[in-house]
Amino acid sequence: MKLKDIIVVSLLGVVGFVVSLLSGMITQVFGTYGIFVHVSIGSLLCAPVYFVMCHKIAKRGTIFIYYLLSGIIYAVMGFIPMLPIMLVAGILGEVCIGGKDNYINDGRIGISYVVSQVIYALHGFFFILFLGVEGLVKTFPNLFTVEKAQMVKGIFFNPKNMAIILLIELLASILGTLLGKYIYNKFFNKSITRAGILS
Repeated sequence: MKLKDIIVVSLLGVVGFVVSLLSGMITQVFGTYGIFVHVSIGSLLCAPVYFVMCHKIAKRGTIFIYYLLSGIIYAVMGFIPMLPIMLVAGILGEVCIGGKDNYINDGRIGISYVVSQVIYALHGFFFILFLGVEGLVKTFPNLFTVEKAQMVKGIFFNPKNMAIILLIELLASILGTLLGKYIYNKFFNKSITRAGILS
């Protein structure tokens, strides 16, 4: 991967992060129920960025850098535990793509995106799982009281709630892949554009 490619991935990564962050902030209007869709809106809206990035760069490490950048930005913002979660999301995204030729395969891109976004969406569960209630309060004292951390634990450790969160995230990610494929083919796929002009 050339320096130019890294710069492009980084720029698209920043765009994806901002969209995801803003959409996550919007979910706060849902109050307690916002936790069920915290990442889902971003998963729907960021997919076009992901598809364009994979098709345009199409080189090993693209997805890893995309999620690594988000993890670094989160860490700089004080959310250091997000870094390992985003690293795992990036690694699994690369694994799901498989061979280097699959970076232009919409099906493999879609699988990669869904798996990575599910890992991202479960960050609250991983926080509780590895940090516990007290650790969550100590790590994020400005965001969590003991009572709020207990409430988050109750939500994520309830099988019914987890099923709902996963279902919403899977649906949003899958719809996002369809949107991503459409946007890429409509505005960025030059071969389809040329074919349309010639026809």
